[in-house]
Amino acid sequence: MDNFITLTDGTRLEVKINFGTIYYLTQCGGSKLMKKIQRKQDKKCTITDFEQMELSAKIIYAILRSNGKKVTFDEALELVPPDVEDLQKIIDAFEKHLEKSKKKETSKKNMKVIYQK
Repeated sequence: MDNFITLTDGTRLEVKINFGTIYYLTQCGGSKLMKKIQRKQDKKCTITDFEQMELSAKIIYAILRSNGKKVTFDEALELVPPDVEDLQKIIDAFEKHLEKSKKKETSKKNMKVIYQK
């Protein structure tokens, strides 16, 4: 199941995660913001529209950069859909892909431990 987001310029962007995406997301501070939002969700606090927009812009920036496009953060911010539902869709899709990646990494670590014994 592929997730696509329609950006404000009309292009459709596939939300997929790779090492470049994680690198660029960490570089622009998106991973810290993602953890902050996760803590708020765990405490049942509401996430502001600004936080959703900022995280979405950082995710779009990271995805574009990992796909070889040279964009600035400001250009990525211009491409973020203004609809709050679309912003939540971006965040949910990225979190789903990130969780899948974490599960694969955990299983690889567990397999190494089993084979070392």
